[in-house]
Amino acid sequence: MNFLKINYSHSRVFGLDLLRMFAILFVVFGHSAILVPEEYKDIIRKVTLDGVAMFFVLSGFLIGGILIKIVEKEKPTFPVLLNFWSRRWLRTAPIYFIILSFVLIYTFIYKADRVPSDWYRYFIFTQNLNHKLPLFFAESWSLSIEEWFYLLTPVALFLALRVSKTSIKNTTLIVLFAGILAIIGYRLYLFRTLNLTDFEELNLQITRQVLPRLDSIMFGVLAAYISFYFPKIWNKANLWILPILGFIALYYLKFKNPSNTSEYTVVWLPIIKSLIVFFSLPYLAQWKEFRFSKISKAVTFISLISYSMYLTNLTVVIHMIIKHAIHGNYLHKHVLPSYWEYEYLLFWTITIVLSYLTYVTIEVPFMKLRDIKKKT
Repeated sequence: MNFLKINYSHSRVFGLDLLRMFAILFVVFGHSAILVPEEYKDIIRKVTLDGVAMFFVLSGFLIGGILIKIVEKEKPTFPVLLNFWSRRWLRTAPIYFIILSFVLIYTFIYKADRVPSDWYRYFIFTQNLNHKLPLFFAESWSLSIEEWFYLLTPVALFLALRVSKTSIKNTTLIVLFAGILAIIGYRLYLFRTLNLTDFEELNLQITRQVLPRLDSIMFGVLAAYISFYFPKIWNKANLWILPILGFIALYYLKFKNPSNTSEYTVVWLPIIKSLIVFFSLPYLAQWKEFRFSKISKAVTFISLISYSMYLTNLTVVIHMIIKHAIHGNYLHKHVLPSYWEYEYLLFWTITIVLSYLTYVTIEVPFMKLRDIKKKT
């Protein structure tokens, strides 16, 4: 029982856990629409927001804060860079590789024709680097974007610091703005040169590609930059109204979006979403505790298992367990049974229990290994 017990660390920030909880619930609710009748699908579409966009900015903020502290404290050397990568990858890669391997073996056994010929790309995070994401383990698209961010951004910053004659503060800002502007420009270039009018193709070739989406994470790094170098401005922006206005703005943009295939939606809307989360961070990052402990623990619990939930809810739980294991249907559209309500409840139960188990048996041990490596 002690092994399966979750440690609710006092160092956690409730506001950031709350944002992470909303992000994963939006993602999972969106995926769960497969399991409900058409009239309920419409409700789910209306209440869910872009959880991945929230994750991107939040990841940039957290990792950006670590990176800025590293470059301020130590010289930008390769061993320092290697240590940063090893700590990041011990956090994100092991559970991803384990679940990916399970999905790959399972698919090869039951539906071998569904395994892409270039399946190896998933192990080096190039499945959507300069390549259309195959119809396999679809949720991995955002993970490869984050992993390439972990790889490219520190390299760009370290190289800039090695040749720059200005301060760390100024060099970091230059790298951030140059990166954001270059990525936005590249996304605009892709949209105007590819001339795609199909929503799915736009998703596969721009929206869910690695390079055109790195700016979303870099907006989070920009927030970390302001938090570190301009604490007075950061503290003055600590206004509870900003996250509320942010959620209202996100819903407004969702319902007022003129077209899923327009330049506004593909090129400019990701920037607006990122900025909305960006302006919510000063308050959320300083909201340390919530006085109702049971609610606080529930929020923290979902936040802690959110990565496992993201990796398991769609391919593993919906496609493998519910569609295939229960109904014998792996590739075709899900046919709702008469007892769909119980099946929907089963989906949430399996997702949470499985995510909890993978968190305590895979994520936590590797995070402890990361801390052991730090001490040695």
